[in-house]
Amino acid sequence: MMPSRTLVAVAAHADDFELNAAGYALRWIRDGGQVVIIMVTSNCSGPLLLPDATDGQAVRLPPDQTSAVRHCEQDAAAAHLGAKVIYLNYSQRHYWNGHRQVTVGFEMTEPAPPGIAGRLPLIQAFRNRQEVQKLSDLLRSLSPAEVLTQTVIDLDPEHHMVATMVWQAFMLEPALHDVPLRFWSPGSSAPDGMFDPNYDYIVDITDTYDTKVELCHLHASQMTPERLTMVRDHAEHWGRRIGVRYAEPFKTATLGRSYQLPT
Repeated sequence: MMPSRTLVAVAAHADDFELNAAGYALRWIRDGGQVVIIMVTSNCSGPLLLPDATDGQAVRLPPDQTSAVRHCEQDAAAAHLGAKVIYLNYSQRHYWNGHRQVTVGFEMTEPAPPGIAGRLPLIQAFRNRQEVQKLSDLLRSLSPAEVLTQTVIDLDPEHHMVATMVWQAFMLEPALHDVPLRFWSPGSSAPDGMFDPNYDYIVDITDTYDTKVELCHLHASQMTPERLTMVRDHAEHWGRRIGVRYAEPFKTATLGRSYQLPT
């Protein structure tokens, strides 16, 4: 049997993967591998920078419209990369109902609007054994050579939830125990190494950096000049660590064998 050449990236939100791991993924594809992006949330939340917005101001739209914009951008970025995207569509913990921002707790507290109805919120899914099992089964079916995902030390709660969900999925499936699981950095907002967990896998992305930036640009509704500056600063910082121009850092997980996911 030929060894797997599939790199799987599990991301909470559209642009998380591009910001933090696209340089490595581009190298992977250049070397003959394939990339699959698992997009965990429905991307139903957050302000959008739309081309026709007055004065370049961000706007908020109902969740179904927000998801449509974000997914269109994610599809375009994946096509440019040459990757496949799988959408799990768990709803985010915040959404805009047309009048105000609504926050979802461990239980929904009001009727769900279009774009939310029928979707389990991520805040429930990441601690639900059946949902974790679904992710575990999906990962196994993809036969990954490596899996990349968010980090559990991220300040963003949904980044943390996704990292925790992936970790649990690995523990449920013995076939994944020998697959390298790597957490990317807390984000482009931490160029100085905040929460540095002693990254053990820092990848030279000098040759793929420009294309990584192109992928970030395709997430136009979120990509402000400030974010692109942080992307550059982040890549330069980690590049200096290994003596190259640009790099991306990862922390490789060490899986314990005695953990039992609560029922």
